[in-house]
Amino acid sequence: MFKSVEYAGFESHPELRATAERLTPVLGNEIRTWRDQVSVEWRPGPDAMPGSLELTLTLTLENGVAGEASGTFTSDDLGEAWLERSRCRWVWDGLLEVLLDKQHQRTEEYLSAPAEV
Repeated sequence: MFKSVEYAGFESHPELRATAERLTPVLGNEIRTWRDQVSVEWRPGPDAMPGSLELTLTLTLENGVAGEASGTFTSDDLGEAWLERSRCRWVWDGLLEVLLDKQHQRTEEYLSAPAEV
């Protein structure tokens, strides 16, 4: 389904790992396009936010443009199906925005380069 999925730092948080594993297919349903090229990393959220999850998505397009985006699922987000889907979509949208910005920069650099005669 994904290029890779990593569950890191869950040694003392088995219930959070189970939640991350449950959310991985939810994320896949939100991404669809490029899903097999996306790397997924789940981690427990910061200590200041107990019961939260961190999601990081990474994608490198065929033209070499690469990007990464992260987001936090708070304990209030977890358990509500629509909120879980929304948070997955939010991180995916963030990654697409990063990739679009980088592609735009490449286009601007290309257009501003002096033309050879």
